[in-house]
Amino acid sequence: MSFPASYYETRFTLVGAPDPLPPRFAIITAHNPMDRPWSPRMNATADQRLRRLLERKLLPHFRATGHAPDHSHAEPGWAIVTDLGTALAIARRFKQRALWWIEDNELHLIASARQRREIPGTFTERIA
Repeated sequence: MSFPASYYETRFTLVGAPDPLPPRFAIITAHNPMDRPWSPRMNATADQRLRRLLERKLLPHFRATGHAPDHSHAEPGWAIVTDLGTALAIARRFKQRALWWIEDNELHLIASARQRREIPGTFTERIA
């Protein structure tokens, strides 16, 4: 296991997602950089910065919240329709340990720094 155990249990709630979903997109959060807990206010500010960046870059996006199966922890993020290189650059900019990459329903967990990749399953089985 290369990532914190909680990553492997993550489920997703989507808001405003197109139907059908894009064939390729990333899910990135700005919350709790490098898994260090931030205050709700700091997380909200970082989330607004990320949303504004996506709007400035004209990247299509919709809300994607990653959460524990029992909803005891959740991190609002954004599903971003872009290429993997751009997604990794955004994740690094917001100091995220990893991002989720979805390609043809295959769910990839990718480390932002070293691009280490794992495939923990399909995306549709993780949508709550």
